[in-house]
Amino acid sequence: MSTQLSNANDDEGGEASKSTIIGPLNFTKDSSTDPPTSLVDERTVPCMFCSNTYDFHTPDNGTDQCLAHLYLVHRLVVADVKEIACLPSYCYYWKEKFTHEPVEKYCSSMLLNQLPDGTSSPNEKYFLLSDVEPLDYELRQRLRREKLELVLTRHQFERTDRNFNRGCLYCRDYRAETRPEFVSHLYTKHFLLLGKPEHLVFVDELIEILQDKLNRLICLFCEKLFKDRPTLKEHMRKKGHKRINPDNHYYDRFFLVNYRLKQKPEYVPIAKRKDESRVFASDSDSDSDWSDWNGEEQTTTCLFCTHAEANVDTLKRHMVAKHTFDFDQTVADMSFYQRVKVVNFIRRQMHIRKCIACGEQCPDYESLCKHLAELDHFRLDKEAGAWDQPEYFFPTYEDDQFLCHLEEVDNERDELSQEEGSIVISESVTASINLDAESLSLENFKL
Repeated sequence: MSTQLSNANDDEGGEASKSTIIGPLNFTKDSSTDPPTSLVDERTVPCMFCSNTYDFHTPDNGTDQCLAHLYLVHRLVVADVKEIACLPSYCYYWKEKFTHEPVEKYCSSMLLNQLPDGTSSPNEKYFLLSDVEPLDYELRQRLRREKLELVLTRHQFERTDRNFNRGCLYCRDYRAETRPEFVSHLYTKHFLLLGKPEHLVFVDELIEILQDKLNRLICLFCEKLFKDRPTLKEHMRKKGHKRINPDNHYYDRFFLVNYRLKQKPEYVPIAKRKDESRVFASDSDSDSDWSDWNGEEQTTTCLFCTHAEANVDTLKRHMVAKHTFDFDQTVADMSFYQRVKVVNFIRRQMHIRKCIACGEQCPDYESLCKHLAELDHFRLDKEAGAWDQPEYFFPTYEDDQFLCHLEEVDNERDELSQEEGSIVISESVTASINLDAESLSLENFKL
C-alpha cells in the first residue's frame, strides 16, 4: 500500500493546485482515452430481418419502435426484453444469425387466431425469441457482464476526470472542471436536483439532454412547452419542478443503481419460510465457529508518509516520533465525525502538497515535509476550521484503514451517548394489501 501511495502522489503531482474533493482516490494510473459510453453504435441499430434502422440513443422511444416493427412486420416477440442489458447489441447479434440461418432454428413457433393488427384470422404463425434457447441465454448473460463492466469503468472515469470544463446551464460565468462539481453546483446554486453525483453515470449525455430541453423551453419535470424562457423559469420555480421526471424511464440509464445484476426470485414454500424467518435460527449440523479462518493482515498507512504498520497504536507512536504529531491529543475533544474529517483533511492536504496548518502550497512532497518540519506545522489549526467541512466526510483514499480504527475507538462513547440522551421512537407502519396481487399469489393459484 505504501508503494501505491507514493505512485499515486507522483502520478497526480500536477493536480496540486486543486483542492476540491471529488471522491476516493483509487491508486490507478490515469488513462488518456475516455472510456466508451456504449457497447455498440446505438444511433443506427438494424432490424433483425430487414434494412430498417432505429436510434436507441434518443428519448424518442426508438426501442418501442423497433419492437413494434418486429411484431407487426416480422411477427417476432422478444421475451423479457427489459432484462436484456444492451438491446442494440442483442439486435446486432441476431441480425447476423438470421441473415444466414432460418428463424425457426432459434425461436419457438406459436399459432394465434389473429393478425398483428388485431384482425381475426385462424392459425397465424408467430415467433418467440427467449432465453429458453441456450444461445440466447448465453448472449444475455454475456451482455449483462459487459454492460456492467462498461458502466463501472465509465462511472469511475467521470468521478475523477478533471478535463470536463463545462459552463453552467444557467449562469454563464461558471465553468466546472469535474462532473461532480457541475452537478453539485446546479443543486447548491440553482436548486436543480439531478441526483447525487456518486449515483450518476453518463453525465455528459444527461446534461446535453437537459440543455436541449431548456433550449426548447420544455419543463424538465412535467415536460410541458412554454412560450419563453422567463415563463419556463418561473413555472419551474413556483411548481418545484427543478428536477427530472421520475416517470420518464429513459432517465433510468443515467443512474448506477439500475445496472445492478438482478436475479429472478426463487419460490420458497411457506413451511420453509417460517423456519428461515426465526431470529435465532441456526444450522444445528454445522460446528463451524470461524476459528480456523485467517484473514489477510491489513496495514494502516501514516497520515504524512508512506510508512505502514499492522498495529494502529504503533503507527501513532511513529507519527509522534517522526512527525511530532500526536493524533489522540489532537482529536481528544472531537466527535467521531469530526475525527473522520481530520483524517480525510490531512490525507487530502498531503496529496495536493499543501500545509495542514497554514495551507501554503509546495511544489513537491519533499518541499512540503521540509516546510512542515522547519515551521513546526505538523499540527492542526482547530480555530481556522479549514478541516471542518462537509467535503471531508468522504475518504480521500479507498479502503483507508485509519478510518476503520476510528470506529473502534469511538464505539463506547457513541453507545454511552445513546443510552444517556438519545431516545429512538419507531414510526407506525401502515400496511395495505393489494387484493389482486394476493389472488395471484402462488399459494392461492389453482390450475
